[in-house]
Amino acid sequence: MEALMKEYRDFIIKAEQKAQDDFDKTVIALSGGALGVSFAFIKDIIGPDNISNTILLFLAWLFWASSITCVLASYYTSHLSLRNVIKKIDAGETKAPRLGGFTDWITAIFNALGGILFVAGVVLMSIFIKINLGGTSGN
Repeated sequence: MEALMKEYRDFIIKAEQKAQDDFDKTVIALSGGALGVSFAFIKDIIGPDNISNTILLFLAWLFWASSITCVLASYYTSHLSLRNVIKKIDAGETKAPRLGGFTDWITAIFNALGGILFVAGVVLMSIFIKINLGGTSGN
């Protein structure tokens, strides 16, 4: 039974790693795509002369860029965390609560912030679009 649980645990670890990789790639793709779509939206639909509440647009762009930066930073801190784990295992330290150390904690923060900042950018851009399209359609 112990061998079966170890095999199951290894499977769960791999599944968690894949899910995190997929999340990171999705956040980067969506944030980058949102930046591109927003530029096209302004140019083709609103027009550069009819923009109002530009602070919302700027903040949406800032949040999406920050989201991408957080995910990229999490890749790097994850790498550092894995190095810490390898060093501790090599030194025989396997009982520590977080073998990855501080960088493991930072990676978790960057991962969460990446998603939160993406969603915040979407909310801000939605408000910006509502204000700018509402003014042109009479709503």
